[in-house]
Amino acid sequence: MMNTVTVRILVFLLSLFILITVFSQISMQFKDSYVTETAVMYSSAEKISFQGVYIRNESVVRGGKTGVLSYPNADGSKVANGSPVAYVYRSENDIYVDHRIEQLKEERELLESAQNPGTTEVAEPKFISSLIDNEYQNIAILIAENNLEDLEKERKELQTLMDIYHIVINEETDFNDAIASLDSEISILESQRKEPVDVITTENTGYFISHTDGYEGSLSFDSIGSLTVDRIKEIIKEPDKGSSGGTVGKLVDGYDWKMAGIIDPKAADFKIGNSVTVKFTSTPDTVTATIEDIIDSDDPSESVIIISCDELTFDLVQRRVERVELILNDYEGIRVPRNAIRFDKDNQKGVYILLGQRIAFKKIETIYECEEYILSKATSDTSYVSIYDDIITEGEISEDLYVEETEPEENEDPPPEETDINEDITEKVSQTEQETDAEETGENEDDEIWE
Repeated sequence: MMNTVTVRILVFLLSLFILITVFSQISMQFKDSYVTETAVMYSSAEKISFQGVYIRNESVVRGGKTGVLSYPNADGSKVANGSPVAYVYRSENDIYVDHRIEQLKEERELLESAQNPGTTEVAEPKFISSLIDNEYQNIAILIAENNLEDLEKERKELQTLMDIYHIVINEETDFNDAIASLDSEISILESQRKEPVDVITTENTGYFISHTDGYEGSLSFDSIGSLTVDRIKEIIKEPDKGSSGGTVGKLVDGYDWKMAGIIDPKAADFKIGNSVTVKFTSTPDTVTATIEDIIDSDDPSESVIIISCDELTFDLVQRRVERVELILNDYEGIRVPRNAIRFDKDNQKGVYILLGQRIAFKKIETIYECEEYILSKATSDTSYVSIYDDIITEGEISEDLYVEETEPEENEDPPPEETDINEDITEKVSQTEQETDAEETGENEDDEIWE
């Protein structure tokens, strides 16, 4: 009996191996008749990086008396005609006293705000705790991004929330003692306070910057026509020539600015009038700019590119030269080779894909195209090409292997009745039982012979 079972197992395994081999050979022959490319997500963005020179319409702001300067406004702040842009003090200690008084007054305001009964009586500890967690996350992100401009505002918000939380959970009843201590320190500092020896105001409206680099008179919008590759290289080599005596800063006439750089015109298909995204090394923020001009030089690998923008921020006025990256045509979709594109019987644009040993047609929705490929919109609709589809790029499409992925029609033939299926199953079970009995009888006879 054991030998008979072993023989049957070996025969079964041998048969299975033969079937797998035959199937594999057929499958390989089928696949070899087509060339396919796997559909993947792809970005079409064209990028180019270069050292850019900022160009602005700027005028130098000068002061009369000598001393230590204190600036009331952050760089890039808009100031009106006649507004103070700098104070002149005799010593740095005078500036420290002035700034310290302002800091203590801000702390006093935060404490008064935190103990406001209208806030503390309705606040829930759990809610305030969640706001504190959010502020921690915001501050961590700002520190990672080196965003000092917004960090101080978030710090004040966090301090207020923590003060409110201490009152809500009854760790503090009020901050009157702390406020009284601040008032005492402010009073002492007020007695030491010295008025500035001079107040510098502007004669025009614009955006104030507290430093100069020596290019204010030579790099303006009117000077762009005279910019050459050599001139730009000189500025990049020496981005700060220093400031002259009596200079306290400069005023930018409006928020428009331009940038000049040197690019290889063959590196990207940039054209005048293109809208591009600009990335900077100084800030994670991006801006949208327009390519205003591309000027060829004697060297075919070097052209002067001019871009213009109307977004002005603190980070964009801190330097004269900065490395930037221009991004054009930033599209993302499913990459489809152009030679794979076909039209079905309904004149719908799409591709043929392999589904095992069958072929199906899938539509495409073009969002970007070039000479080598198109990008199709990624969608959950299975009638459109999807990621990881095997797109047929070469090979004759056989109608025998083609299958249309359509919804089942309403008038399809009904499935066989349940009674017919049950009868068929009963019949097969009966036949199987008979065959099994016959086999067992044969096995017993064999056993008797061997015995």
